[in-house]
Amino acid sequence: MIKFVAIAFFVSFFVNLLIIILAKKYGAFLSDYFHIGPQTFHTHPTPRVGGLAVFSGITLALLLANFPLLVLFSLPVFLAGLLEDLSGKLSPKIRIIFLIISALLVFKFLEVKIIRVDLPFFDPLLKIEIISLLFTAFAIVGIVNAINIIDGFNGLASMVSIMIFMAIAFVAYKLGDYEITSICVIASFSLLGFFLLNYPFGLVFLGDGGAYFTGFLIGICSILLVKKHPQVSAWFVFMVNLYPIYETLFSIYRKCILRKRSAMSPDGLHLHMIIYKIFIKRFLNLYAPDVRNPLTSVFLWIINAFAIVPALLFWDNTKILIVCCIFFCIFYTYLYWKILKLRLRE
Repeated sequence: MIKFVAIAFFVSFFVNLLIIILAKKYGAFLSDYFHIGPQTFHTHPTPRVGGLAVFSGITLALLLANFPLLVLFSLPVFLAGLLEDLSGKLSPKIRIIFLIISALLVFKFLEVKIIRVDLPFFDPLLKIEIISLLFTAFAIVGIVNAINIIDGFNGLASMVSIMIFMAIAFVAYKLGDYEITSICVIASFSLLGFFLLNYPFGLVFLGDGGAYFTGFLIGICSILLVKKHPQVSAWFVFMVNLYPIYETLFSIYRKCILRKRSAMSPDGLHLHMIIYKIFIKRFLNLYAPDVRNPLTSVFLWIINAFAIVPALLFWDNTKILIVCCIFFCIFYTYLYWKILKLRLRE
């Protein structure tokens, strides 16, 4: 496995380096002007196709490790994000269709299907093929969009994803599942090759292509771990993914219920954004964007660890994990409104 991991890391790192050089010398891959909005926090033109390098590293490693179908079925997801990165014109509905296509393909041909969630009422329903199919597609599309939502600051989405992959890899390795372990570690090191050039200075961005592809692999590994190993609580994979998942659910609630807007409309009120705009500026008295940007990610890594650590400690105990999930959601919600109130007091 070591050689595949090394290939993933070095291909990702050097392709990203090439993208940065081409962008600086020739203005290649620069499409920032397509993506200006409330979630824009950088001031210099920056290539958004770091995901192309991450995809290249993971793809080459997975092909050599004999996972050709996984690479093939991930193409619609990656292309949907990459086309949006380069053009800014691919509508959310079209992107979701691409995501669903990939989800259906892995369900049909790779047996990536949710068969239990460790809840008495729901598990019998998931034995019905069509319900399992719909729920699997929903879950995969959900985690893909969740990773994309937290992709707002240097190193945020990539390090959170590395933490998730390595948590899944730890449990998979503990159970002797070297297939899932290999996929997770390969993905982690390809993301690390990107991370070293993205954090702290933001020389290249992951983009929708990278975020979509990363989320897709996280979804697949999460589902397969629970499906293949009955001793793993389904709430383990929910817990390790809880920060991006709850960020997404809370955002839907905030937009649709509180603000009466479409869930797909972008805004500048995600947790990482208000930490950047309010918390770091007020409490740490830091105003320079180049400092606040990477520092925001550190705070979110710590918050993500509040979900990752208990998940690793209690990976086979559903009851404790459910309690941990509830406490994390309460903590997140309290922190969010506490920070937002600081602006209202100004």
